[in-house]
This record gives sequence, structure tokens and C-alpha cells, in this order.
Amino acid sequence: MAKEAAQKFFQPLAFYTSHDKNPLSFHVLNVGEGLMVLIVFPDKTTMLYDCNVTQGDKDDVIKFLGQHIPSRYDTSKKQNAQWIDIYVNSHRDLDHYRGLCDVYDAFQIKSIWDSGRSGETTQDADYQYYMRLRRTLIEQYGDSAVFVPVPNTSSIRNYGGAQVYCLSSSAYMPEKASLVEKAKIQHTEALVLSIHYAGRSLLLTSDSDWKAWKEKIVPGFGGSGILKTSILLASHHGSRSFFTDETQNEHIDIEANPETTYLDHIAHISPDIVLISCGDYDHFHHPNSEALAIYKNKATNKQVYTTKEKDHFSGFIDSAGKWTVTPSRFHNRGGSGSPTFDISCQMTFNGSVTNKKSGEYFPIKSSLKFMANAHGGLLDPYDQVDVWWEVSNGGIGEHHSHQEIYYKDKSEKTDKLTFGRDVAFEGTHLLRCRINNKEKKIDITKIFVVNGYKA
Repeated sequence: MAKEAAQKFFQPLAFYTSHDKNPLSFHVLNVGEGLMVLIVFPDKTTMLYDCNVTQGDKDDVIKFLGQHIPSRYDTSKKQNAQWIDIYVNSHRDLDHYRGLCDVYDAFQIKSIWDSGRSGETTQDADYQYYMRLRRTLIEQYGDSAVFVPVPNTSSIRNYGGAQVYCLSSSAYMPEKASLVEKAKIQHTEALVLSIHYAGRSLLLTSDSDWKAWKEKIVPGFGGSGILKTSILLASHHGSRSFFTDETQNEHIDIEANPETTYLDHIAHISPDIVLISCGDYDHFHHPNSEALAIYKNKATNKQVYTTKEKDHFSGFIDSAGKWTVTPSRFHNRGGSGSPTFDISCQMTFNGSVTNKKSGEYFPIKSSLKFMANAHGGLLDPYDQVDVWWEVSNGGIGEHHSHQEIYYKDKSEKTDKLTFGRDVAFEGTHLLRCRINNKEKKIDITKIFVVNGYKA
């Protein structure tokens, strides 16, 4: 019988759930102006959607993947190993396959899903490697090792109860004719996937453009309910190409450019939260400010976040439909010895004041005051100490769409070692406190867990 190595959830997901809840987990890596999403299905099938590994971030990316790709028993090697079952190349632009050789050197890839459309850059070394890998996998595993999904209102795969839908590729739905007048062909025909599990969904849009959505995706899926999304990974690093033809229009203005602008798709998607994979704005001008405004208008509570600001994201959907998205930096780091600090909490509820510990339950409408208590000279000298407080909400039940992520605002004129908030939502909420002593080069992060409930 095949054996499986014990695989624990790393923080921050471990604060929310465990493997006995059969979660689908996903991680949006901060790879600058590119895209890379790791998805681990409930049955441990592992998918990597796009790849953008540079020499500058290679060590960090490979380490992160190693922490989150499950260890399983490899029957051919007769030992536990880590591998990627499916590498999805959404389209053949460099920032979606760059550094694939580094990933393959660390983790075997067993199959490829491809859009079926060649890219503009076909002479670079990364492209040549990708094409060789395709041939190698076919030789090793047969023709089925490279797969071009066909869009369909029925799921194309089911992994542990999570259904995968193809919304777009170079192929067309059987009942739909190919009527699309191409804009940037590899974007119009990029591989778009929607993953549904326990009533929630993750939408992977690649660099798909307004034309693909207007002429292919919405006509094919608009009435199916498949487009409604919990977590939207925004197209093309938050570019305006998702809403308008960038080659013709400087702005997203449907009244001025009705034939080359499209907005209906974002209403169909109606996301709870939007994640944008992007680099420096000054260099690439992503995310586009007009596109960002549209995303914020349609997302619940304006929940739109970028990898540039928040670094890697981690998220999950479990078998009961509980879900969240949080920055991966929400984990305890350093401070196991001295100097260090701890977080204390004083709760006020119905006129009573109580000291509370991390992980306890806190009634909605209670007021919380947190204090960072330093030991061993961590705060000496005080003027060289920076302190950050950050919250990541993980609402559940009727509050499930509350996934706000925010810092203590600089306008809050309280002492830098204190932080106060009211419990507003049911669910698991993380408070992150980071203290950095620049002179002593000590950098410690602590997490306090608030479980909000209806009293």
C-alpha cells in the first residue's frame, strides 16, 4: 500500500485549519512582474500555475515551494518525495515560464497543461527549455503528458472533490464558433482556469484580455454561475488590458470607446477579494490606477491587495466552505531566546475587563487593547526600534467575505507598542506585531490569534 509522509501546514494556514479538514490550499508567490501560483488539491494533487523565477529570488522561491509542496510516497523511487503533478503554462510569455528549469531541478514535473498557442518570444533559453521539457515528458509518460484543455461548462478534472473548469484556451467550446478577432493572440487565448470547492472558488485569469472575456468567456459561461468568484487573481498584473484595448485606448472609458472596452465580466465575477501579482509601479506601471478602481468597486469591502505590498499570499478553502487569504508573512519568526517580546491583550466587554490569551474566543463587539511587552533589552535604544501592527481577518459564516488586511494607520496617535480594535466579525483573525531593532539587528515577529464569535 502506498505510504504518505506526514505533511503539516505551515503558519499562517495552521492558525486556521488542518489537513483533516480536507482543504484546498493555494499560494500566490511574490515574483515581481510575473505570475506563479502553487495549488495543492484536497487529494494532494499539486499544480503550479505559471512560473517566473529570477536569479534574484530563486532561493526564496524554491524554499517556499519546498515548504508547501506535499511529501508523498513515490512508488517508482520507493521513497517519499516532492513533485508537481501539473505545470500549467497559461501562455508562452517569458514572465509565465521563466526559471522553469530551476523548479524542475528541485521538484519533478509530471505533466503540462498548455494554452495551445505559441508566444511572441520563442528564441530565449527559457522558451527552448520549456519546449524541450514538453518533448521529454511525452517521451517519458506518453502523449497525455501535454494537455490543451477545451473550455466547457462541465469540469475538466476533479481532484479530491475540487472541480477544475477551463474557461479559455486556444481551443473553443464545442458549440461555439471561433469568431474572436485577436488583439494580442497569446493573451486572448491564454489558459484561464476556475477551481470550485465546497461552494467557494478561485479564478486564475492569467493575462486574459477584455476581448477574450467579451467574445468567448462571458458568452460561453455567463449564465452558468461558474464565473462567480470568491478569490480573483487579477489579469496581467492589474493591467487595463482586462477592460480595454491598450493599443488603442489610453483610458478605460466605455462611453468613449464602446467597441474596444468591456466591463460586464467583472460584474459576473463579483469577487470577494482580488489579488494582483505585480512588481514596482514606477517600472511597469502596474497595477493600472483605473483598473484598480474598478476592482475595488466590485470587490467586497474594497479588498484588493498586491504581492508588491503584501509579499507572498497563502489561502485555503476547506470541505465545509471555510476560506481565507492572508499574507504568508503572518507567522511567528525569531525571538525564541532573549531578547524577545510577547503580546498581552486586555478585553473589555459589557463593562467587564478581562486578560485574554492568544487563541481564545472573543465575543463580537468586545474591545481589545494589545501591548507588546519586550524583554532582554529589545527596545534599547528606543529610537532605533520600529514596530508594525497588521491585521488579517478570516471571517466565517455570514461574515465569510470579510478578509480585510490592513496596518495600524500612522494617523493613530497611540504609543507604538500598543494597538486597539473592536471584534467586528465571526471567525479567526490574526494580529501580527513585528519589532525591528535596527542597531542590534534583531527582527522578531509574533502572532496573536483572535477567534471572534457571536455572544
